[in-house]
Amino acid sequence: MQTKFCLMLKGGHVIDPAQNLRGVRDVAFRDGKVAAVSEDIDPALCDEVIDVKGKLVTPGLIDLHGHFAYRISPGRADPDPTNLAIGVTTAIDAGSTGWMNFPGFRSYVIEKVDTRLLAFIHLSSIGTMPGTIRIPDLEDFRYARSEEAMKCIEENRDLVLGMKVRLTPNGTTLKNAVPALEMARGICDQTSSQLMVHVMESPIPLAAVFEHMNPGDIATHCFHGDVHNVLNERGRVSSETWDAYESGVIFDTACFAKHFAIPICRQAIAEGLLPHTLSTDKVADCPPAPALIRYCAPYPPKNYNLLEVMSIFLGMGMSVEQVIERVTIRPASVIGREDLGSLRIGSVGDVAVLELEEGKFAYPDMLGDEVQAERRFAPSHTIKDGRRWAPKKTNSNSDGEVGHDA
Repeated sequence: MQTKFCLMLKGGHVIDPAQNLRGVRDVAFRDGKVAAVSEDIDPALCDEVIDVKGKLVTPGLIDLHGHFAYRISPGRADPDPTNLAIGVTTAIDAGSTGWMNFPGFRSYVIEKVDTRLLAFIHLSSIGTMPGTIRIPDLEDFRYARSEEAMKCIEENRDLVLGMKVRLTPNGTTLKNAVPALEMARGICDQTSSQLMVHVMESPIPLAAVFEHMNPGDIATHCFHGDVHNVLNERGRVSSETWDAYESGVIFDTACFAKHFAIPICRQAIAEGLLPHTLSTDKVADCPPAPALIRYCAPYPPKNYNLLEVMSIFLGMGMSVEQVIERVTIRPASVIGREDLGSLRIGSVGDVAVLELEEGKFAYPDMLGDEVQAERRFAPSHTIKDGRRWAPKKTNSNSDGEVGHDA
């Protein structure tokens, strides 16, 4: 019998929130696309069959916020071992580079790795400054250039999603916070692109930040525990937060270092303000630099991967379906990629095969609180463009430094 499919996943528990699909199905691929989803596909029709009985089968995971300009800038994560090894097939770099060094990022990283990488470019010409340096990205506002940034977006429409602004003392400074938002807003409007704003440690209130954000723009580190967070003085979700959330501003987690606080997360979820997307703010897995340790004191920096972030929110009461939705179809919709985030026939053939392990798992934040979870997600197989992914022989991270990022 002539084969019809190049690969099939046999007997897995499929969860595809985009189609409200949950059940035991076979999933087959041809020409890099999802070709069939059925209760029983004849193995004789497939060149390769992987038995995934008892495992979760989801669309390929999407990390909406990480830092993957590996060796272009210090402390950036190596994309393939960071992502594909755990089922993340698409990842978005959140402003590691600006218009000046994005071409190098494209040529030497994005076009070389297997992970599907997209990017926001930083308003600063040179991108995000690593925390080990501790110089604000836009302390010198001459690094903010509208014309050059717009040209970079136009010339890289296939990869660049929009602009990134980091509202922190290590980002814009108080003096330049509003000018940065105004300039980035203008660039995004003129290029019909998105704005991502790092709201942790913002020197201006959230209400003032939201004034510069449109539906579809992304407020990242949305559940931080610093000043100007999503709660009001009574410990409830603030009215301006609800207004922005309901208007269509995307609330993204980016759970690195001090950038998320478990009590804030719990309160927001309890009130029904669930994050739209779950992401990591992933940086390099290597020994933390002393400057980062001092910044994060008294607690060590946390550098969770996407499966760990998913497990954290599962442990805080979100359902498996809600969690998977926020790393598949939700971020795919945010970045305007209808071909990703689902197992619809004809979609890109990306799949994460996962285990849902039971036990006792602790996930601390950096503010003295932790989630005690009884289940966690663990990786099994990754399918990228309809093929089983396996790591190449590459040099491991050896930079020896980690940046504190947005």
